Parts: sequence; C-alpha cells; structure tokens
Amino acid sequence: MNPFVTVAIAAYNVEKFLKDGLGCIQNQTYSNLEIILVDDGSTDHTSEMCDEIAKKDSRIRVFHKENGGLGSARNVGIDQAKGEYLYFFDVDDSVEPDFIADSVQYAEQKNADLIIYGYYARFSNSSEEELISVSEREIHSNDDLKKAYCDELLWMKHGNGFAWNKFYRMSFLRKYDFHFGNQRIQQDEPFNMQLYPKLENVYICDKAYYHYVIYTSGNAGSRYLPNKAEIITDVYHKFLAFYNGWRLTDDRVLRYIRNRYVSDIFGIVTGNFFHQKCTLDKKEKRDIIDKILHDEELTKVLQQAGIGYGNNPVNNLQAWAFNHGKTDMLIFSTRLKEYLKKA
Repeated sequence: MNPFVTVAIAAYNVEKFLKDGLGCIQNQTYSNLEIILVDDGSTDHTSEMCDEIAKKDSRIRVFHKENGGLGSARNVGIDQAKGEYLYFFDVDDSVEPDFIADSVQYAEQKNADLIIYGYYARFSNSSEEELISVSEREIHSNDDLKKAYCDELLWMKHGNGFAWNKFYRMSFLRKYDFHFGNQRIQQDEPFNMQLYPKLENVYICDKAYYHYVIYTSGNAGSRYLPNKAEIITDVYHKFLAFYNGWRLTDDRVLRYIRNRYVSDIFGIVTGNFFHQKCTLDKKEKRDIIDKILHDEELTKVLQQAGIGYGNNPVNNLQAWAFNHGKTDMLIFSTRLKEYLKKA
C-alpha cells in the first residue's frame, strides 16, 4: 500500500519558474500524491498559469488568496492536505524525481515523523553546486535529537531552518496543530523550532535530493521591507524561547543565536535602509537607524557579540560604528562603500 502524499507549493509572482519547478513534482516517480498550489495574491501571470496547469493535471488543487507571505500560503497547504505525509516545495528550485518515493520508503521503514536531508546549493550567478551534507542518524529519543541539533544540524552551511529539506508526517503536525507564523521572511525556522521539542522519531538522511538556488537579488532576503528589523527581532526572541523551552544548555548555540541576531541587524541598517526601493528621506532614515543602534536589547547583545572588523578599511569603519552606536559614522561609511562599488 502506497501512502498518499501532499506536496504544498506557495506561488507568488513566479511566472518564470512555475512551469519547470512544478514539473519537478509532476514528474516524480511516486504517483500517489496531490499537489496543493497556493497563489498568494500574485500580481504577474502566476494566478492564470496555476489555473491553466491544474486543468491538465487532476492531482493539482489551486487556492487563490490575498498576499500574506510564504508562511500564510503554506498554512493553506497544511489545512487542506489530505495526505499522510506533507512536503513543501519552492518552484524556483528543483528536486530529484525519486525524492518522494524514497522519502515515503524512509518514513515507513524508520517510523519517522520527520526526515531531514542535506542538499545541493549554488548561487544564481554560478553553475557550480556545493553539497551540504549531514551524517546519517536514526533517532528515537528527543535527547538524541537535541544532541544532533547542537552538534551538526544547526551548523549546516546556508542553514537547516528550511522546510524544503524536510519531509513531515501529517498526523504529527495535526497532533500539535503546528502552523507557520505570519512574518514575511524567515518563516521556516520558527515553524521547525516548534517541532523539535516534541519529536522522538526522526531520520536524518545522508543523501541529497534538493537543488537550492541562492538568488543574489530579487528574493525575500534582498528586497526592501519597512519592518524588517522588527521581524528579525521577533525571530531572535523566538530563538531564545526555543533555546530555553527545549532546555538547551550548549553555549555554542546561545552564541550562534546572538551572533546571528547582530549580523542580521547589521545587514538591515547597512542594506535594507539603503535599498533603492526605500522611500524614507535622509532624516527619517537617520532617525530609524539611530533608534535601532541605541535599542537597549541590541546594545546588551552587542556587549557579547559584535560584528568583526576585518581588513578592509571601509568595512572596518562600518563595523566600528555599528558596534559603538555611531549613527552618522555608520551612514557615512555605508554611503562611501556604495560609492566605491560604483566607481
């Protein structure tokens, strides 16, 4: 008997990826599946393409909704899923045709509520892929999962917070009513952090099936968001709650959480607010950056984890200004860096 599998796909303005990306799922060697395609308020031709493709494939169900971000679209997949297993796929990437067949086999053989995979990664301006691998482990206790998380999973290059390198048992998700949050970026990691303290049966597979493309522009991480700092701070708080709630006592993990928060905020004050689509005038920009730099929580974390200076003089100046809350110097060095790049 072949268990029924649901593949949930969020689609927002992906007209140039949709046909090929969706083909990776339509051409899986495993046939007993459904595809839930969620149009998240697209403004290009994605919506019409979803409907046209669904007419030719009875396995596809299309849902149209107002734009709410990736997490809200994936929640539609969770709520509408009919399968015993659930997989989240991003259409701007690709996956091997035997992925679902092998995943079902692993899940059944290992009695796994979650399977975690390595993956291949490449930047969009390169054709060279890198294998991001993990050590094979069959886990049947939460303590063993905690050890694997602290020793290896957290440190995977490019991260392990994603949903697309995981295969979920639906009965486990429904038992605890797990859903994604409503932040517009970094939705996956808080979702998965909910799961870890509740899991006993996990299979970490040393094979890689997924091909992840890291886009150098145009993705959620690189676009301008007015409330990006608030989202990053919220994720930081969720990480701390996860650390304490799962009773992690590994100082390496705590340092990682702090360093990541500081690094992300640095990227916001030197990148997000200087984005070409940022509509703030100079005074508004300065006031917001100054408020962030002098935030009590960030200041406290900076005493424990700062941005490294490096060898480049301009980078050095940026880092020094950030670490010491020197707003005008940070703005000056960031603009200088932009000027030097164009020169």
